[in-house]
Amino acid sequence: MSEPKQIPIRFPEADLDFDQLTVTPANRAILAAVRRSDHWPYHVFCLVGSSLSGLTTIAKAWARERGGTYMDGKDFAALKSEQIETLASNDFAIDRPDLISDQTNLLFAVSAAERLGSKMLLAAGSAPATWQSCSPDLMSRLRSAPIAEIPLPDEPLMRARLKRACDRAYLNMPIGVEDYLVTRLGLDYSRIEYVIEALAGLAADRPLTIPLVREVLGQENDEAN
Repeated sequence: MSEPKQIPIRFPEADLDFDQLTVTPANRAILAAVRRSDHWPYHVFCLVGSSLSGLTTIAKAWARERGGTYMDGKDFAALKSEQIETLASNDFAIDRPDLISDQTNLLFAVSAAERLGSKMLLAAGSAPATWQSCSPDLMSRLRSAPIAEIPLPDEPLMRARLKRACDRAYLNMPIGVEDYLVTRLGLDYSRIEYVIEALAGLAADRPLTIPLVREVLGQENDEAN
């Protein structure tokens, strides 16, 4: 397959609130559990999800709804103790704490949130028990935190994510092509972005048809092998 002649133009998508998210049987329970912060059995809640499963979107939406702060894990790791104390004065979310090599700040934040009565959402790629840098003291505290994993999407959720990816790429996908693509992507969030980016590059010179989608999927399989 020839290289795309046009680089797809993408603009940053505005952060979504909970009422803007697509809710289906696949994610209804997990979203409800995250939002019921006042009923969490512990002041920390760990949300686990795979790449592109919506971890960051949910963490940001939760922080805004709670009037709190969202922080990327790397930025959080650079905070000083007094900054963490200020952060923990309100509810806050930390994205990908599992990638932080030194968990000292996280232990301090868990303690500060408990002392100050705030809620803390951890949006991670895996459960704390698998974090290699998790100290015994931090692990003992996080054992009390409920852990919920973002489930695989159902078809309505895959369609919603597919349409959102098309909107970002300014790609108008016919319903017949969408039907064909949904049945062949499987329940895999990560494949959506690859396929839409490839289609957006090719569709500048060719009609967006099922043969074009078939070609892109074949190229994807070749690269995987």
